Amino acid sequence: MNIIFLEAVQIHGGARKSTIELAKRLNEEGHNSVIVDFWGSCNEFVEDVQANKIPIQILKKNNSPIAIFSSKNPFRIGMNITLFLSDWIRLKKEFRKFQNTFKPDVVIVNNIKTNSILKKGKDYKIAYFARGWFAYNSIGFLKKLMFKYNSDYFIGVSQSTRQAIFTGGLAPLEKIFVVPNAIDLIKVDTYKKERNTRNEGDPMVILHCGGFLPAKGQDLSISLAKKLKNNGINFKMILMGVVYDTPVSENFLKKIRNEITQYQLDDHMEILLNQKDPYSIFKNSDILIHPSDTEGLPRVIMEALAFEIPVIANPVGGVTDYILNNFTGYIATHNHVDDYYEAIHKLYHDKELYRFIAGNGKSLIVNNYDKKNQVEEFDKIFKKLEKI
Repeated sequence: MNIIFLEAVQIHGGARKSTIELAKRLNEEGHNSVIVDFWGSCNEFVEDVQANKIPIQILKKNNSPIAIFSSKNPFRIGMNITLFLSDWIRLKKEFRKFQNTFKPDVVIVNNIKTNSILKKGKDYKIAYFARGWFAYNSIGFLKKLMFKYNSDYFIGVSQSTRQAIFTGGLAPLEKIFVVPNAIDLIKVDTYKKERNTRNEGDPMVILHCGGFLPAKGQDLSISLAKKLKNNGINFKMILMGVVYDTPVSENFLKKIRNEITQYQLDDHMEILLNQKDPYSIFKNSDILIHPSDTEGLPRVIMEALAFEIPVIANPVGGVTDYILNNFTGYIATHNHVDDYYEAIHKLYHDKELYRFIAGNGKSLIVNNYDKKNQVEEFDKIFKKLEKI
């Protein structure tokens, strides 16, 4: 089957890495997948695609994609709208040219930008791949219309995402499929062998992964670190994530840095920005905390469980697909610092419990989130599409 993953990448994060891995796996199983990117403006993404030997097509090379509201000046906004529409027309034309040559059976999109240049009813199916949490009430009216009337079917990464799409009225259940993320367990095991030897007096390493935004919960990590310190827990907390090129992200990072200093946590906390090799951090971590407000099926939790790292998380999106409380990890009342502290306290003092939780989490990933399982689920969808 000919498959286009249509992207408009500006930042290369976890969702994009998952797309690259999926395209590579489908090609290895005999499909013909290609990644088409609007502008090719994110060099890290383009290089990653090429390193994985996936064909890539850039529609309109542009190192600085147009941001309509980059200025508050009404005249400038009007100019940006004009430039954007011109850019959109060109992108639409270039995609049509490539589509006529490649002749896709399916075009997979994950946002309204990429969806907008397609037209339902052509010689291909349009699949909206909802990788994040699908918060229907936060979607604007025009976007809802686009999702509903310019998509043939939806793919969610978790059952909770599927239900959100259905209850939002965007599609009937028979047109919403679930394909979970997958992980390369061989790569994980290779990194695990490089784990540093731990001594009795070494601190417990607590990892928090997420972009620096208020919704990702670094505020809770500060409160948790204060409580751990005050109660004599020997720990080190790593905040690893991307800082986005926006005032909100930059100011939030500055706030977190100031609070670490203000509460005298510098000896206990470390910030790692834009880490290109996150597994080098995972391999020496002991616990993952995930106090996020919104998620689809978070890749970072899957990776932690594969590394046999117990996870404590908020019950948002597809997190509960991974975490069965007290068995594969711990579910906290949303952003309740005491719940996070109590789970860490138990794991810190009870090594047998730690091994029990870590082993169960690893078994869950091995049996349900291997790359073979992901490809098989996609193959099932492709067979069903032939009947739609």
